[in-house]
Amino acid sequence: MTSWINFLLFLVLQLCFLSAATTNEHDDHPLPTVHVINALPKSSKAMNVSCSSNNIDIGEQSLVNGEVYKWRVSQRKLHYCVAIWERFFASWHAFQPRRDGNHEPLFWMVEEDGFFISWDKAKWVRKYRWETE
Repeated sequence: MTSWINFLLFLVLQLCFLSAATTNEHDDHPLPTVHVINALPKSSKAMNVSCSSNNIDIGEQSLVNGEVYKWRVSQRKLHYCVAIWERFFASWHAFQPRRDGNHEPLFWMVEEDGFFISWDKAKWVRKYRWETE
């Protein structure tokens, strides 16, 4: 009898944890639109950006100064991008559910000294830097 009670308690706890995880995964916040803004020097070559999430290829864009690559996040999962510009390359997490889940929209400004994130286009924080071979 005691083993059945323990088993039922274990089962109830597992269902509670599963329910809590599901609730956090699908909250009521809208999924954001991600904007990648090319703020590299006007005289430089275009920057190539490609983004994806899990097995979903969001696409590739070639951006010159001032152009924006944007897409709407389709699921509350990690989205990452890869950028190549002249002899530099970088990869970064364009959308992280814990960091960005409550924000709409989400902006990335790409400059010579790195990748800056903002949720309001007023305050920018550098999160990533370019790398070279």
